[in-house]
Amino acid sequence: MADHNVRLRSLDGLRGVAAAIVLLHHLSMTIPSVSNGYDSPANLVPFSLAWWLVATPLKVFVAGPEFVLVFFVLSGFVLALPPLKLRSRPRPAAGATAASKGSQPREDPGAPNASSGYDWWGYYPRRILRLGIPVVASMALACVVITVFPHRSGAGDGSWLARQAHPDTSAHNLWTESLLIVDPSHPSVNPPLWSLTWEMWFSLLLPLVVLLALWSRRMPLASGALLTGISVYGYLAHIEAAQYLPAFALGSLLGANGDRIRAFVERSRDHRAATPVFVAILVSGPLLSICSWLLRPVVHGEGYDLTMAMRVPGALLLVAAVAFWPAAGRIFAARPFAALGAISFSLYLVHSPIVVLFGLDFTGSRWWIGAAFALLTSFALAIGMYLLVERPSRRLAGWAGKRGAAMAAALTRPMDVAADLDAERRLLVAERVLA
Repeated sequence: MADHNVRLRSLDGLRGVAAAIVLLHHLSMTIPSVSNGYDSPANLVPFSLAWWLVATPLKVFVAGPEFVLVFFVLSGFVLALPPLKLRSRPRPAAGATAASKGSQPREDPGAPNASSGYDWWGYYPRRILRLGIPVVASMALACVVITVFPHRSGAGDGSWLARQAHPDTSAHNLWTESLLIVDPSHPSVNPPLWSLTWEMWFSLLLPLVVLLALWSRRMPLASGALLTGISVYGYLAHIEAAQYLPAFALGSLLGANGDRIRAFVERSRDHRAATPVFVAILVSGPLLSICSWLLRPVVHGEGYDLTMAMRVPGALLLVAAVAFWPAAGRIFAARPFAALGAISFSLYLVHSPIVVLFGLDFTGSRWWIGAAFALLTSFALAIGMYLLVERPSRRLAGWAGKRGAAMAAALTRPMDVAADLDAERRLLVAERVLA
């Protein structure tokens, strides 16, 4: 149990690191030379700050879009674990009698159990509210920031800030961005919400993904290769659903085959090459994720799209290393990372309008002043969002999940009673025939 708790804390810590990297990415985009360097490698001056942050392995520390894929793999891994564990438990014997059933302690209708399977009626309201309430709160905060401090843009802002300077605050766009399942092409009020759209779609499709993950236990390597191939095709064909949804499914596949992976790691721990191999996996994940930036000067067209597709296996390797290599798990389970993980969702939701606000106020050579203010303000607001919105929304989501499960149980109970009566009638008929 202790190992399980450390593993979960390490994944929370990794989520916190990913959220911090997304924040650093957006802060770096307020530097005009970095922003322009994203548009073309020709804009990068060798050995300048922008060159170091865009065209070298240091890009890992500001690899925002790449670490969003880490969020996706983590969500697939964590959300699929409860139903996968229930499906792995032994079911009651088919010959159990009504009397033996009656001798069992009564179960909470809102709790998942091995006999009835995972509580999907409770899962959906719980998950939708868990995502939806903080998203709506973050949209409200963004609207307040934009209204009270109107955006402006100038020639020295850089291309990224110039694109953020004119958000669409129409009622239709606010509704579209907040709804999540309607995919906004380019969210403008709170741009990071683009990833929450895919989070919501995955959450709705979770039962199908769990079935796929269970099936993958027969051929885990082939299943992983198939999902990776679909993602690669998505990048080559520029189909976003094919790019992103396989990342969630790969995380679920990782969770479904976790026992095998843990057993393999345990068997390999005493081998002299084990530690170098595990370190290589841990390091290669982020490097594979940013290889498109490192190879951008020499690859073009479909070759560049192929390097972009390496973000998905890169994210998978990083999550796998943290989840299953105890040494990496202990690092990410440390208190600083755990604290960062606790506010990671709130930090991800609130930081963008703050970064844009200060970035537009402190342009050019003063970018570092705006970045410092944005960093401090983002963390302060994230802590406030966590305490005032996210934690209460979790409690409300838990209550809604229990109510949903109880309502489903009340609706299905008459059908269960009717089925039991029908079975008893058939048993009586069979006894009379045998008599």
